[in-house]
Amino acid sequence: MDAGIAVKTVFALGDSQTAPGAVLVDDRALKRLAGTDSPVGPVAVIQIPDQQELGARDVLIAHGVSDPGNVGTLIRTAASFGWSFGYTEGTADPWSPKVLRAGAGGQFQTPIVRLAALPDMPLVATVVAGGGRFSDVTDEQVAVLIGEEASGLPSTVIDSATYKVTIPTTGPTESLNAAVASGIVVYELSRRRRNGAGQV
Repeated sequence: MDAGIAVKTVFALGDSQTAPGAVLVDDRALKRLAGTDSPVGPVAVIQIPDQQELGARDVLIAHGVSDPGNVGTLIRTAASFGWSFGYTEGTADPWSPKVLRAGAGGQFQTPIVRLAALPDMPLVATVVAGGGRFSDVTDEQVAVLIGEEASGLPSTVIDSATYKVTIPTTGPTESLNAAVASGIVVYELSRRRRNGAGQV
């Protein structure tokens, strides 16, 4: 509500004194509304905001990321560092209940934009191997692209990117979770903006 979201209805357990203005329901009804095993409420029905604009910010883009938990974490990461969030076709709906839970409020703290085409700014493709260093990336506004966890970014997207970056790791694991990788990349690029060019 502080973010200006229009709340249509609030459902809650309890009585009119503990939940003024809410529609009071029992445990069974709240469980059906929330879609989780042990909800405590309240559960709110909101108006999804109108399409927003990316603005003069760096952008974290989910390119066909289908896992709701990953998408919610990407949104939360973007919001945490003052970035916008964009998503392409094939990405889990940012306003679905699972993505909302994983976003932990991030949807209400940063622009969420559905992209018909990639934005006209330097594109940073995240790749498992063969990419450059974070220090190679411009200090201008950029868009970081995160692909589906199993398949990564399409080759056509990678080829069109201005920069390709790989997170240097030393262990035997083949790759990082998409959400974890996005957090590292966004943090590192944000850190470089604050502190000057880094060495990674």
